[in-house]
Amino acid sequence: MTATYLADTGVFVRCGGPDNEKFQRLRRAVRQSGSELVVPRRVYEELGGDPAAEEYPSGDVPYPEGFEEGWIVVGDDLSYTDPLVSTAMDDGRQFVANETGRDEDTIEKADTALVGLAAQLLKASDENRVVLLTTDKPAGHAAERLLSERGFGDRIEYRYVSEEYLETITADEFR
Repeated sequence: MTATYLADTGVFVRCGGPDNEKFQRLRRAVRQSGSELVVPRRVYEELGGDPAAEEYPSGDVPYPEGFEEGWIVVGDDLSYTDPLVSTAMDDGRQFVANETGRDEDTIEKADTALVGLAAQLLKASDENRVVLLTTDKPAGHAAERLLSERGFGDRIEYRYVSEEYLETITADEFR
């Protein structure tokens, strides 16, 4: 079973930028394992990318080398017409709102995009496993619970990316 690693904006923010040791440690771990971090298009936009430009424009992205080196990639566009994807996103927004006590309209679209892309990837292949790397506990809990309820419980995993996680991460995390 292959694993796809999804990352949210907070992972890169918590790294502190490309010159920071945490970013370099994450880069080494992902590259040494032969893996890649997939980010939803919404996360790419939050990182400063222009989704309308050719391939991965890096003019405004603070992590251009990750995209240029291929260890960070933008995931496929979300299939909003797929009931699994759209329902997972709607339910994810409601879950995060309930867990945080916030209004659903204030939930970041990138949070729901993580849940939606995870659902899309899991549906695409019975051989795919998704590991969600996030600093957003409510979004991580939403993905695990909602996708487990849809029959993907043994194929979805949420990992909280703390400072300690980034300070000790190795390639073994991606194998």
